[in-house]
Formats: sequence, C-alpha cells, structure tokens
Amino acid sequence: MDHEIELKFLIAPEAATAILARLEGREAVKQLDATYFDTADHALRKAGFGLRIRDGENGRKQTLKSASAGGVFARGEWESAVVGPEPDRDLLAKTPAAQTVNGAALIPVFATNVRRVTRMIEREGATIEAALDQGELLADARRAGVSELELELKSGPASALFDLARDVAAHASLRLSLVSKAERGYALALDEADGPRPETPLAPKATTSEALQALGRAALCRLCSAAESQRTRPGPDRVHKLRVAARRFRALLSTFKPLAGDSAARHVRAELKWLADQLGAARGLDVFIADVWRPAAESQAAETPAEAAVDAAAEDEARTLAAFGKALLSAQTQAYAQAEAAVDSARFRALALEAAAWLEAGSWTTDKRLKTVRDRPAAAFAADTLAKARRRIRKDGADLAALSAGDRHHLRIRGKKLRYATEDLGALFPEHPKRLARFVEATKVLQDSLGLLNDLAVREALAREVALSSEDPEAAFAAGRLTAGGPEREAELLADAQGAYVTFAEAKRFW
Repeated sequence: MDHEIELKFLIAPEAATAILARLEGREAVKQLDATYFDTADHALRKAGFGLRIRDGENGRKQTLKSASAGGVFARGEWESAVVGPEPDRDLLAKTPAAQTVNGAALIPVFATNVRRVTRMIEREGATIEAALDQGELLADARRAGVSELELELKSGPASALFDLARDVAAHASLRLSLVSKAERGYALALDEADGPRPETPLAPKATTSEALQALGRAALCRLCSAAESQRTRPGPDRVHKLRVAARRFRALLSTFKPLAGDSAARHVRAELKWLADQLGAARGLDVFIADVWRPAAESQAAETPAEAAVDAAAEDEARTLAAFGKALLSAQTQAYAQAEAAVDSARFRALALEAAAWLEAGSWTTDKRLKTVRDRPAAAFAADTLAKARRRIRKDGADLAALSAGDRHHLRIRGKKLRYATEDLGALFPEHPKRLARFVEATKVLQDSLGLLNDLAVREALAREVALSSEDPEAAFAAGRLTAGGPEREAELLADAQGAYVTFAEAKRFW
C-alpha cells in the first residue's frame, strides 16, 4: 500500500551541484526562516513533538510534527497559516500536543535559517519531492551548519524512492540521518554533544511487523547517530557506542529471523558484522589500555624515589612499560584509522541505505507467505522467542567449568542477544515490571561475567600481537609481565560466572 516516507541525508555543501544534476523535475527555490517553540521544561520535545513558526513565500505557517506515524520514516504533521510570530494556541489545541502543553507558556528555543531548492520528480510510477536545504541553526551564540537532502515519497511504490536514493548516492556521498532539524536544534541549544537517544514505545497490542519496524527504526537511528558522532568526534566512548549499535541491530534481525530470512536481510546482517569487525581492534585496544596498561603505568609512576632505589629493577620495569605503551599507541592509531575509514566509506553509507530500504520496503512487508507471522501479536511472538533463548542458555551454561573459552564466548553472545531482546520487547509485558527488571539485570550480569572471561582469553594474544608489531624486545617483556597470572584470575572469574549463571537460571520469566 502506498504511504508517505521521508528519507533525509547529510551531505557536504560542495556536493549540492552534483546532487541537483541527478534530480530532474519542476524546481522551486524558497528561503525558510523558522523559530521552534517549547515549554520551559521542553515538554513537547519529551513527548516527541516539534513546534515551529516558519516564514516563507506563501506566508507564515505554524507546523507541529510528531514522531513516526505509519511508515518507518514518516512523521505526523499538522500545519496551518498564522498571523503573528508566536504560536496560535487555538490551533495547537486541535492537535495531539494540546494535552502536553496544557496551558504552559511557549518560548523560543532555537531558529533555522535555510535556503531550500525543491524539485518534484516523477519516477517509476511514483511522485517524489526532493528538497536540498542549506543554511544554519542558531541557538543564542551557538551556530551549526545545515546541508541536507530530503527525499519524500508523495505517492507510488516505496521502491522508487529507494531507487532514486541509490542513483544519487552513486554520484555523491549521502549519509543517512534519522535526526530531524528539530532534534539537532535542541541538541545545539542544550549543548548535547550526541543529541537525544531514540525511544521505542511498543504498544502491548502491536503486531510482530509493527514491533520489527519500530525497533528497526530505533536501531537504525542509533547506528547512524553513533556513526556521525564517531566521524566528527572520534574517541573510545563513541567507538564503543557505534560497535554496540551495529551488534544490537544485527541481534534484532536475528531475533526477528522468521521475518528477516530473505537475502536482503542477510546482506544487512553481514554488513553490520563487517562494521563491528572494523571497530573491533580499536575497541579491544581501548579496553586493554584502560584496564591493564594504564593502571600498571600509574602504579609504577606512583613509586617514591626511595622505593625505586631499593628495587633496582624498577628502572628496567619503567623502561619496558614505556616501550610497550609506545607500541600500544601505535597500534591504537592504526586501529582508529581503520575505524574512521569504515565510517567514512561508501560501504557504510550503502549499509545504512539498504537497511532503511529493507525495513520500509523489503520483501517481508508484502510476502503473502509471511502474512501470518507479520500479523501475529508481537507479545506472543516475543514470549516464544524469549523462552527459547532462555532455555538454550540454561542448558548450555549448566556446567561452565567444562566449556572451552570458545564455547563460553558463544554462550556470552547468546546472553547478549537475549538481553537486547529483553530490553527491546519487555514493554510488551507491562504486567510484571519488577520481574522484567530482575531478569534484565540477571542477564546483564551473566553477560558481563562471561565477557570478563573472554577479555582474559584474548588479552594475552592482543598483547603479544602488539609487542611483535613493534619489534622491540622490551615491549615484549612488558606484554608478557602484564598478562601473566591468567590461570589464577580465570579461576576467580569462572567462579563469578557460575554464580551469575545460577542467578540467571533462577530468575522468573516476566512473559
């Protein structure tokens, strides 16, 4: 069934000419100056609304936009002509935001100053509006540039919209973004470095397809936002967030495997794995440096001159530790270059676009053979899925001591998938909030304890690889010393993991 969908891409300002060359259609140019309003405590934003007054060639208009309404990338919209520069409260009273405002004063939060070039395109039986926006956001003394392309499906098949996006992307870099100008403006006004995190309220009576689309949109939003943060301000926290976003999206497709079994979904899963792998070296080195090398370096630096004089080996230890630190820094620099190249690559941009295309217009949305699965209550689907995952973990983890390091790692991955599924699908079972919280916590503790065991298993190999790459024997000496004592530490962590398993196995179901 036809429905409106809007795709937004961040573009380099200098790419505008190349992009317009791919968009043939009736053109209009507008200057759009707008002010966004909210209550003092930002009640509209918290409720998922954006309220603006915009001046354009057709006069002044008041527009209220809501979060997703229907299609994955569609937004509810209420627009009316107004006279004054302030919001018309009578018009607002006729919208879903009336109860949110509830008589509170509305004040300006930020403004936009944008020049828009629009073209109406007829393609493959579809009507698509392309809008190229360039300008800036203003919030007090802060400014942020705007350079975006929006493609909105007015009518016709969704496949035509994504085909057009692919065509433009082949000639210019398009970075998919699910963050609106309103959200960017709030982030600027409130000095939020990474912007708001997506929320995914699932109605208890949602169908399985509705749940997949809502959760998929949130997962894609996390992925694109984390990638943009890593691209503009790289660092350990942002590498971690992006890697988690990739893994969480991949886990979601695994959870909904009955609907995500087609070749397009498998391709998206494979590309998400590629992205996580490209970030893996940077994340592993960040953890090693923070948990192993830095504490050792700080401990060594804290020694008093008297202690150093008594221990003649202290000077040698400091030298080898510094040599290993230099090798770690070199490896970390290379790993970050790899991560940044992945985020800046055409391959990542294509991943984001193809993920969006699959969520909105994939074969799973119309395949008659999947209708029963699509229309099944999401709560019933979730109950079966969670129960199956829980049974498998309880069975496979019953004797952790007998498992190899590799088997424990695979058990950890299953625990992580169950935790993500629980956090995503828990809202479908509002009857037992305390059981849900305890189950999530038990799953997290088991995952974390198995994660520490896995870190211990790979730590020695990582240290050895870094030391060998430096070709400095002193670095190799420090690497061996820092990763010594593995068996004793493994026994401690294994005992903790066994305790976490017992707690998990005894946690009551919330579904």
